[in-house]
Order: sequence, then structure tokens, then C-alpha cells
Amino acid sequence: MKKIPLLTSILFLFLMVTGCGSKKNDPTPTGADKATFKVEYSQSGDFDKFIKIITIGGGDFVETGTTKAMPTVLSDSHLSTTSIYSYEAKDVVELNIKTKTGFRAALDGPASMTMKFTIYKNNIKIDEKSFTYDEKTTNGVDEHLNYKAR
Repeated sequence: MKKIPLLTSILFLFLMVTGCGSKKNDPTPTGADKATFKVEYSQSGDFDKFIKIITIGGGDFVETGTTKAMPTVLSDSHLSTTSIYSYEAKDVVELNIKTKTGFRAALDGPASMTMKFTIYKNNIKIDEKSFTYDEKTTNGVDEHLNYKAR
């Protein structure tokens, strides 16, 4: 007789745990939930005295106007001039840009650099962010930009 309340309690607990789980039927993003994003990056100042690592994620980014795939990670070897670097991707649900920047400790200051990101969604400029660093930025600074299609 004592086993029936115990089994009932176990069954009740099991049903509560499995019945309260998260739903896995999240809808697949539709065209309205996606956008074409373009990211323009430029740098000025003593940028060659800084270590820069940039990732742009959320889609299959290519160099703007081409089919040439963007490197997975943009580093100093990809960012060696003051020109504007431009990358774009279609069908992006969420755009993520992450950077890590630091002064090369083996070099002497003073030094200063500015990196600028201009973000376009469906060919409309939606944001522009600039970050300035100097020779005191030796441990590296992280920046994170996030944009949703919707």
C-alpha cells in the first residue's frame, strides 16, 4: 500500500518535469526576420602600432560588390591601410561585431588610433560607432556591437 503513493508521486514529478520543458517549435526566420547588412570599417592615426582583431558574424559575409568571402577573423594582416573595408551579407537575422584592440607593448608611444564602423541595414545607414585608443591600451579592449534584422 505504501508503494502506490510513492509511485504516484514519482509519476506526478516526472509529468511535471517533462510537461514544463521548453518548446522546440520556434518558427524558422522568414524574410521579414532577415535583412541585408553592410559593415564599413575604417581606421586612422597610428593604427600600425596597435594589434587589432575583428570578427563580423551572423551571415556569409563577402567583400562588398564581389563574391570573395570575408576572412573569418580580420587581423592586422588584413587591415594594413587607411582605406575603407566593406563587407556585406544577405539573409542575416542578427549581426555581431566583436573587436579586440591593444597597443603593441614593444613600441614606444605616444600613439593614438581610431576605428570606425558604419552599419547599413537594407541599404539604409542605421549606426556609426567610433572607438579611440592610445598607448595606455596595453591589455586590450573588447568592443561588441549587435544589430537585429527585426
